[in-house]
Amino acid sequence: MRHIQLNEHFTIPKILLLSLPSIGMQIVDNTYQIADGYFISNYISDEAFEAENLIFPVLLIVMYVGLMFGTGASAVISKMLGEGRKEQANQLFSRVIITLSVLGVLLSALLYFMVPTLTGWVRASDDLRPDCITYGQILAIFMPFQILSMAFHPLLITAERPGLGLITTLSNAAANILMDWLFVAVFGWGMRGAALATGLAWLVSAVIPFVFFVGPKSPLRFVRTGNLTKGLGKVQYNGASEMVDAVSYAIVSVIFNMRILHYLGDAGIGAYAVSEYMGGLFIAVFYGISMSLIPVVGYHLGEKNVKELNSLLRNGLIVMGLLGVLMTALCFTLAEPISRFFVGKHTEELISLSIDALKLVSVSFLFSGITTYCSSYFTGLNQGTASLIISLVKGVAGPLAMVYLLPAILPSPATGIWLSSTGAELLALAAAVICFLWWKRKTAGGYLPEPPDPDSL
Repeated sequence: MRHIQLNEHFTIPKILLLSLPSIGMQIVDNTYQIADGYFISNYISDEAFEAENLIFPVLLIVMYVGLMFGTGASAVISKMLGEGRKEQANQLFSRVIITLSVLGVLLSALLYFMVPTLTGWVRASDDLRPDCITYGQILAIFMPFQILSMAFHPLLITAERPGLGLITTLSNAAANILMDWLFVAVFGWGMRGAALATGLAWLVSAVIPFVFFVGPKSPLRFVRTGNLTKGLGKVQYNGASEMVDAVSYAIVSVIFNMRILHYLGDAGIGAYAVSEYMGGLFIAVFYGISMSLIPVVGYHLGEKNVKELNSLLRNGLIVMGLLGVLMTALCFTLAEPISRFFVGKHTEELISLSIDALKLVSVSFLFSGITTYCSSYFTGLNQGTASLIISLVKGVAGPLAMVYLLPAILPSPATGIWLSSTGAELLALAAAVICFLWWKRKTAGGYLPEPPDPDSL
C-alpha cells in the first residue's frame, strides 16, 4: 500500500485507500466477540451464549477509556504536527500512554472485584450468573492490554502507519479464533476457555504497536514528559464523544436487553445478539473511515487549509451515504443465512426472530455512517462540544427514547424495538445539521476561527 501522508489532498478514492487498514482493524476488532459467540453458542450452551451477551456491554465501558484517550490524542497531536510542534506532540503522546498504563491497571483491579455486582445490574438470572462472573473476571485481568490497544489504533494513523494497525488486528483475530477453537472446541474449557482466548488476543494487539512505538522508525516517540497532566484535559475532552459512544452502547444494550426480555423473552436476547454481531461488522466500516480522517482533519486545521477541510467534509459524506445504501442492502439480503449461521442449531422461533431483527435494524445503516462521520469530523476540528452533542443524541438520548416510545405506539412491540436504532439515527442526523449550522455561523461562512494559544495545550 502506498504511503499516504496527512498533508495530501484527499479525493474519494484516496479516502478509501487511507481507510482500508482502519476498516480492516475495526472489522477484525469485532471478531473476538463474534468468535466467542459462535463457539459458545455451538459448543457450550444457550445459557452461556446469553451470559456472554449480558456481561460484555459492561466491559466495553472500561476498555473504551483507551479509545477516548487515543482519538482525543490523535486529533490534538496531528494538529500539533500540522503546526510544526513535533516535540510537544511527542511529549503529549508519552503522557497519554503512561497515564493509560497506570489507569488500566487500576481499572482492571476495580472491575475484577465488581463483576459479581455487575451481574446483578444486568439482571442475570441464577442460571446465567456463574458464566457471567467467569467470563467477566478473566477479561478484567487482561483489560490493561485492551485499553492500550484501543488507544494505539488511532495513534498509528497519526504516525502514518495505518497498515501496521491492520497487521495488529489481523494477528489479534487469528490468535483469538485459533485459541477459541483450541480452548473451547478441543479442550472443552467452556467459558474459561472463551474468555482466555479473547484475553490473550488482547495481549497480542497491545504488544505489536508498543514494539513499533519504542523502535527507531516511529515518528511519535517516547520522550521526557515534564508535567504529566499537561494537555490531558484537552485530550479527554476532545475524545469524549468516542467515550460517550462506548458508554452509551453499553447502557443502551443493557436497557435493550431488559426491554427485549419484557416483550420477547429469552429468544429475543439471542436475536438481539445476532443483530448486534452483524450490525457491529457493518458499522465498523463507518467507524474505520471516520477514525482515519480525524487526524487528517486535525492536520489541515493546523495548516488553516479551509479548502481541504471543506473537501474532506463533502467527500466523506458522499462515501458514507453510498456505503449506507450498500450496507442496508447487504444486511437485508443476507439476513437469513446470517441468522442460521449463528443460531441454526436452535429453535425456528429464534431463527425467525433473528431474521426479522436483522432486516429492520439494517434500515438504520442508511444514516449511521453519516452521523458517525459528522461526530468524528467535529472531533478533528477540535470542537468536542459539537461532537459530544451528536454522540449523545445518537448513542444515548435517541435510543433510550425510541426503545420506550416505538414499542408503545406501534402495533408490534418487536418491530418498535428493532426500529429504535433507526429513530435514534434520524434524531442524530437532525442534531448534526444543527451543529453544522452553528459552526458555519461561528466561523463566518466557513473561515476558521482563531486557533487557541499553544501554551494552553
